[in-house]
Amino acid sequence: MEQSRQVFRESAAVYDLLYGDKDYVSETEWIKRNLAKHGCEPGANLLEFGSGTGRHARILGDLGYLVTAVEPSSEMQSRAEPHERVTYLHGDTSSTDLDLNFDAVLALFHVMSYHTTLLSINAFFETAGRHLDHGGLFAFDVWYSPAVHSLVPEKRIMTKANSLMSVTRIAEPSEDIARSLVSVDFHYSVKNLETSEISNYSETHMMRHFTETEIQMFGGQHGFELVESSEFMTDAEPGRTTWGVWFVLRKK
Repeated sequence: MEQSRQVFRESAAVYDLLYGDKDYVSETEWIKRNLAKHGCEPGANLLEFGSGTGRHARILGDLGYLVTAVEPSSEMQSRAEPHERVTYLHGDTSSTDLDLNFDAVLALFHVMSYHTTLLSINAFFETAGRHLDHGGLFAFDVWYSPAVHSLVPEKRIMTKANSLMSVTRIAEPSEDIARSLVSVDFHYSVKNLETSEISNYSETHMMRHFTETEIQMFGGQHGFELVESSEFMTDAEPGRTTWGVWFVLRKK
């Protein structure tokens, strides 16, 4: 996931502020129930790719899992707090080779959608398979193509503040329909509330959306079978308004 080495260099400093109201606890408890449904109970060894600042990983640790959290952005990883059941590693989804097998490989908060080329998608599936025994799970959420086409990405503005800074982020998307891509230009304005200094910078995030058929195809090519697709956090059947879809694949 080479893209993440670049796009989170400056925004890492404001990432947890921007997503401070994201309900990581409820999300992780739902992931726990979902994994347990497929035989992966607390106590299992998990490998998480794209772990960011480690918020999901630490809660998974609190819930009893042993987690190896791999993150390509050193700026993001430097902000991860230590946890006795979490091991943080710097790496990506194509070159990581730990010579270890896990009970499940996870990619949360649309990490899979940051894989925009056939080469990087196939490399991720290969890496996941390399770290799983037969019967191991590969679970992730993605942008779902029917919803992206139906809802259409739109400009969004987010403003957040704490005692140290205020941040305004403008997201301006553009679609490449033929390649199932959305390019999102993020423009940041960050004000230091102690000095009143303002810094401005921009990042472009390329996101790929997927159909269920594509996930089945990529999985089948790498020795996986699809065992579940559902709306993330609700278990509902995916539809035209389901932006985030959760897939669980099992290694044959």
